[in-house]
Amino acid sequence: MVVLNSKSTPTADSALIKTVQPFKLKMDSIMNEVIGFSEHELLKGLPESSLGDFVSDAVLKKTNDKYIPTDKSVADICLLNNGGLRNQLPKGAITLGNVFELMPFENTVVVLTLSGEKTKLLFESLVENNGAPFSGAIIKTKGKKITELKIGGQDFDINKTYKIVTSDYLAAGGDKYLFFNAPLKIETLNYKLRDAIIDYIKDETAKGNTIKAQTDGRIKYQ
Repeated sequence: MVVLNSKSTPTADSALIKTVQPFKLKMDSIMNEVIGFSEHELLKGLPESSLGDFVSDAVLKKTNDKYIPTDKSVADICLLNNGGLRNQLPKGAITLGNVFELMPFENTVVVLTLSGEKTKLLFESLVENNGAPFSGAIIKTKGKKITELKIGGQDFDINKTYKIVTSDYLAAGGDKYLFFNAPLKIETLNYKLRDAIIDYIKDETAKGNTIKAQTDGRIKYQ
């Protein structure tokens, strides 16, 4: 039997470092680019959090900027999952690397059209599971029962259809989001969730704005 010596030599290590170093320096430079500033540290949590509100607001806004609906009806709601937010965002400078740490996955944006019944099930599940990052709606509850639900400032109507922005992972039933099964329509955008967040921050910076996200009571348990 021939046994190969797996130990690398100092010369081989040095050669590898010299080869990799320029790529590492370039990547570090890209990831250290400051794309915006936040007035507060954005923290994750349930039933509502500053980070969850910010990310869902940003994704809904940028999706509707990109989305070209055939029926001229924009997306109503963004629903994500708390586990998909893998890091928090700092107070002060926000770098490209911060957003990659927050959203390291390559998930793309999906717009689902749901019946009123499925949309009701979505919010009932959200309330039962102590909240989730969402945008475009206001929920009031008594215990785990919904007492008031407004979407886009209007009372929920079970006879209407609603468009929900989410990730391709959740649209496929990931994280037990089974209410997304058998939607009336599914539209996949060639747009990553991470890019939506980056674009939103860059847009606000270009306008001279800082990120001021704080919880706003969009879900209230009583």
